[in-house]
Amino acid sequence: MPDRGRSRSVLHLALGGTIACVKTRAGLVPRLGAADLLSSVRPPPRVVVQGLDVGRMTTLLPRDWVALARRIARAYASHDGFVVTLGTDTLAYVAAALTVMLENLGKPIVLTGAMRPMGDAQSDGRRNLTDALRVAAADGVAGVLVVFHGRILDGGRASKVRCDGDDAFESIGAPLLGRVRGAGIEWQGKPRPPQPRAVLALRDALDPNVATCKLTPEVGAAWVRGFERCHGVVVEGYGDGNVPTELVPALARLAKRRLVVLASQCTYGAVAHRYEGGRALIRAGALSAGDATKEMAHVRLMWALGLGLDRRAAKRWFRSSRSIRRPKRAPRDPSFGVPSPGR
Repeated sequence: MPDRGRSRSVLHLALGGTIACVKTRAGLVPRLGAADLLSSVRPPPRVVVQGLDVGRMTTLLPRDWVALARRIARAYASHDGFVVTLGTDTLAYVAAALTVMLENLGKPIVLTGAMRPMGDAQSDGRRNLTDALRVAAADGVAGVLVVFHGRILDGGRASKVRCDGDDAFESIGAPLLGRVRGAGIEWQGKPRPPQPRAVLALRDALDPNVATCKLTPEVGAAWVRGFERCHGVVVEGYGDGNVPTELVPALARLAKRRLVVLASQCTYGAVAHRYEGGRALIRAGALSAGDATKEMAHVRLMWALGLGLDRRAAKRWFRSSRSIRRPKRAPRDPSFGVPSPGR
């Protein structure tokens, strides 16, 4: 049973983004650090927040995702929860990456940001950061979460769907996990910790040589061949993950040489590849994105390539969705294996 008299420890990792931006002649530039952001909010009662400046960027690249995962793993045993503030443009990719790289999470890792800088009078940053701290300090919660505009989303299901609204993120293919209302949290599907003896494992092998091939009506075979220099390709087909018949030969050749994931350009819905073109490409060896978000499909491919999975193993992993049975390999750095807390 948890000790309800004990203060909760939350580590705030500040990586820049709009929430940390100030106005300059060149435009918005992220200059505020963790101390600046935390001075604008009031932590929940009995929550001790430690701020740590990690970077001041507007977008995070794959190398930054890996560095963040490693930093969280190193600090994992010292805190009850984590809040990451970062730019919203790549937030969903970072959430997807942390979801696949950090296995057996027994604590909450909450990602948030803002659509307007913290210094603006009407900034949504104060609400988002306050809500994120509250969720990160919640007892009996685990996993990668996105907290934005009062909503709590599964990090593996979050996608940015608006560029001009406070409700920029939606949960794709899954209901919200809950909402933050004032000082309380209303859970709709509380993400529980794993078994008490589960051990956090960091699997941070990502292959960044991955591209997205978005089909448009003028795309021809010569354009498809340009993707052969990539190790993996996400093909965003039409509708139900379909591709034009005339493109099937070129895409099939690509699928025989590289790992290819066939997805849809549509935001909502799972692809089943019911039409001739898409079905032919799946038969040629392409993997189906299923109901994954575009961000998760991209990250999964990077992860599968980074671990050196063969086509058969990668196909099983893509099919397994959230109940992923990953290869039984030790973390790359044994120092990252720390027990998940029993609650």
